[in-house]
Amino acid sequence: MNIVYHGSPNADIKEIMAHKSTHQKECIYATDNKVVALLFMARGNGDLDTRISNVNGKPELVERRMGVLKDLYDREGYLYELDGSSFSHYDYLWSLEVISFEKSIKPLRKTFYPNILKALEDEEKKGNIIIYRYPDRPKDMPLDNSDLAYKYIEFEKRGITGAVGQLLHIYPELTSLVQEILEEKKERKVVK
Repeated sequence: MNIVYHGSPNADIKEIMAHKSTHQKECIYATDNKVVALLFMARGNGDLDTRISNVNGKPELVERRMGVLKDLYDREGYLYELDGSSFSHYDYLWSLEVISFEKSIKPLRKTFYPNILKALEDEEKKGNIIIYRYPDRPKDMPLDNSDLAYKYIEFEKRGITGAVGQLLHIYPELTSLVQEILEEKKERKVVK
């Protein structure tokens, strides 16, 4: 890979540092798709705010709650270009992301975006991203966001302490479902 991209709300990154994320590996995340990098220019609650997926090689963004896209993306952001030679894709990663196990990488270039939401809407018009605004969503995604219960229980199991608490803070209506899933898992362990 020649060039990869890293989106950030931070203007003054001199070096991008490795950190642990949901994969629990110390690494630097990037993508070879500029539109995907735009999606990561905002800080938010990740999967709790939006679902970002890959549909036939094209990024898809789904707003989970009303107003989230405006809250997250109606602001400035920065696109950093990085030397892609140390980046690779691994099976455990999302299909549109790559990682490097370097401790730090200096950006080659930085591009300022005065409004990320406008840039995403421009990319949508060009056909480079699919955006669903609440309450619209793909058929495979439940309107009640119950898909998050399984995902955040799995995050907790992988060692991301507080993942379920974070989920229930934003979606308290999922409490009984989370308890049901945890009870079911407990019962399965006992049966084994």
